[in-house]
Amino acid sequence: MLKNLIQQEKPTIVFLQEMKSHSTILEKVLRKIWSGCSSVSVDSSGASRGLAIIWNPQIVILQDFHTSHFIIQATFHLIGRNIHGHLSNVYFPQHLNQKLALLDILPALNSNRQFPLWIGGSDFNIIRALEEKSGGRSKLEGDNIGFRDYIQNNQLMDIQASNGIYNWTNK
Repeated sequence: MLKNLIQQEKPTIVFLQEMKSHSTILEKVLRKIWSGCSSVSVDSSGASRGLAIIWNPQIVILQDFHTSHFIIQATFHLIGRNIHGHLSNVYFPQHLNQKLALLDILPALNSNRQFPLWIGGSDFNIIRALEEKSGGRSKLEGDNIGFRDYIQNNQLMDIQASNGIYNWTNK
């Protein structure tokens, strides 16, 4: 599926979350599906986590990497253009206290950015409103308010999903 998507869309940068695999497996797969790409990854922990940023080094340069269990960050420069910025790929843990702590850490990590452009891709494991989910509990948790504040305080855009109305379902 990833190979078909890469061949069809010809992306410059791809963010992967919840890969559930080791970086050596990712490298083997990438050699088969995206020749010449570069990548940085964080290995999964059991059946959870695992992050990667994959890019076309002929179009964009990534550098200044920061990685942890839940985050990959880098600066980028589009080759031949005066466009620079920061990338963040984040996987939010399931536990409420860890989610709230990560919501606090991200703005601090990005407060010293050299460039104003910040592109993020994340599996937040949080919804902003009940309309974004189907099934499960019918009330919002404490992380939902923190997430809405995070989006507003950091002047972020929430891009709507193009493949359905829900971004979470327990089915």
